[in-house]
Amino acid sequence: MELLKKMLELYSPAHCEEQLAEFLRDELRRWGFDTELDDVGNLIARIGHGPRKVFLVGHMDTVSGEIPVRVEDGKLYGRGAVDAKGSLAVFIESARLFKESRALTVWVIGCVAEECCSEGARHLLEQPYRPDCVVIGEPSGWESVTLGYRGSVSVLYELKCPPAHHGHATPTVGEEAFRFYQALKSRYPAGKNAFESVDVRLIEIRTYDRGLEDLVEMTLDLRTPLGFDLVELKSFIATIAPDANVVLGDPTPAFRADKNNALVRAFLKAIRAAGGEPSFKLKTGTSDMNVLGPAWGVPIVAYGPGDSALDHTPNEHLSLDEYQRAQQVLTAVLQELSTAALQQIQQEGREHTR
Repeated sequence: MELLKKMLELYSPAHCEEQLAEFLRDELRRWGFDTELDDVGNLIARIGHGPRKVFLVGHMDTVSGEIPVRVEDGKLYGRGAVDAKGSLAVFIESARLFKESRALTVWVIGCVAEECCSEGARHLLEQPYRPDCVVIGEPSGWESVTLGYRGSVSVLYELKCPPAHHGHATPTVGEEAFRFYQALKSRYPAGKNAFESVDVRLIEIRTYDRGLEDLVEMTLDLRTPLGFDLVELKSFIATIAPDANVVLGDPTPAFRADKNNALVRAFLKAIRAAGGEPSFKLKTGTSDMNVLGPAWGVPIVAYGPGDSALDHTPNEHLSLDEYQRAQQVLTAVLQELSTAALQQIQQEGREHTR
């Protein structure tokens, strides 16, 4: 746990990951990884010498808010323990065991700015990387594998109106903004299945008195399911807010991975071998899986220790036992993939000599 503890002590909110990235670059180089920091600050580390490329993609940034790093009752507390330095540390600890592998080359990637815009993951897509399979580092619990995440789109609402006396019936700009929010909530009511529903959240609202003009600015966050109709959303907004300036941010579509592949089967086998009962999860947030999954088009899952209900909370902590179990599982997964790759290499060699 010393590696993870040191990672937690290096506070790294989004866009402030440089110190952590440099520490990991130098530390992993001493462990036998080939390491570098790319143009946006992502950590790129490779180990092993095999033809099969396994990408373990975590993120180094956290939300803001420092939490004193400490161990109490078998739990490690600190900002990022769950989301998601714990997963990245598991990736490193497992990958280092494959230094001499002739079957796998394991890439450990620590992305920047996942918590705000997935800048690091988007930069990876600009590179000529072609993984054979991918594991995204996010808390799933050691017995579970995450197959999908909802999408997201931000809604920025701005309305300017001449001021009116508060004793008059004329709605204030704040009331108009709130009516817009309520209209969206009514258009997209919560369903029984959260992954398949739209969630409309009010993030921020501010009003300004500018003398001859009143102004309201509001930010909403929509979490969206597979197949969400963005065109219909724009049309609906135009009908309910004709006088407002409404801007949609760049959408991140929802994503769900296939579970019928060797990567998923390796996880199921490894979890059972560790004494667990494997299950699949579909998350209601978003992650770098939304960005990388559709673009790379290879087997992909998200996996990592921790309870995602603790994400972003002031009580964020990780069970040391769960950390060790997750490391055991991921190591077994890499070994399973290595064995399969060796068998393929041998088969190709036999066919070549015929």
